[in-house]
Amino acid sequence: MFEMGKEVPLLRFCLILVCATLSCSHLPPTAESQTSFVAFGDAGFGNENQKTLALGVSSFCQKEHCDFVALLGDNFYPSGVKSIFDSKWQSHFEEPFSQIDLSFYAVLGNHDYGGSIQSQIDYTANSTKWKMPQRYYSFIRGPVEFFAIDTQNFDLKQAQWLDEKLKASSSQWKCVYGHHPIFSYGTHGDSPQLKTLLLPILKDRADFYLTGHDHDLQYLVDKGRPHFIVSGATGHPRESKKGPRSVYASHRIGFAHFQFTQNKAVVRFVESTGKEVFEKIVQASCNTTP
Repeated sequence: MFEMGKEVPLLRFCLILVCATLSCSHLPPTAESQTSFVAFGDAGFGNENQKTLALGVSSFCQKEHCDFVALLGDNFYPSGVKSIFDSKWQSHFEEPFSQIDLSFYAVLGNHDYGGSIQSQIDYTANSTKWKMPQRYYSFIRGPVEFFAIDTQNFDLKQAQWLDEKLKASSSQWKCVYGHHPIFSYGTHGDSPQLKTLLLPILKDRADFYLTGHDHDLQYLVDKGRPHFIVSGATGHPRESKKGPRSVYASHRIGFAHFQFTQNKAVVRFVESTGKEVFEKIVQASCNTTP
């Protein structure tokens, strides 16, 4: 018999300790407990820079594991596509990325809103590569749940959806990606609207927030989570500078690569030549509850 006030608290303490140990255990990764992917945006110019980037991604992913591409918006310059039969699908997506044998999980950017948004959603059924089931959606790969959002039209309905999805997620890692940064030292700078609507939802709940919009590479940290990644140095790079939140900044053509296991995330910036110019290791948080 347990005596109330003595063994029961000790048992409860042991159970808590075991659960904490399991949630932060350093187990060898398996296929189900890891994923790797490439992230970039602002690529859809159909120009030589886009083709150079694509060759770099293809070459890199032949050496390093890549499961998919997170495409971070402004997929078709200057003003989106008109229909699923628009010639830009070939000239700005299928042909430039033909050597990348991966699925592209896309979100919308401000330039995409100049055309038919529904056509980008509908093209999912026409392509083995393009994935955009809705304006915003979520999916799970290994230990990560991904939340792909529409920052050009981030309304209260979408904010409620994201808030509820993050609360319900039991994944070790939570990665949100859209087009517009919350913080940036690039040409466009910070987004006051997203600071008000989006940042409170992400703060200390999401681990990473990935964007494009500014045509550069940036790694930014604020107090706590999430870490902020800008990866838009693709079709038309622009100058970037550093600020108080900066860990890294560059405007050379390149992309971000992420490798997740249960225990850690490895974030890299890679130039189009395949040269790795930055790496940061982020250890998993023991607290997996939102």
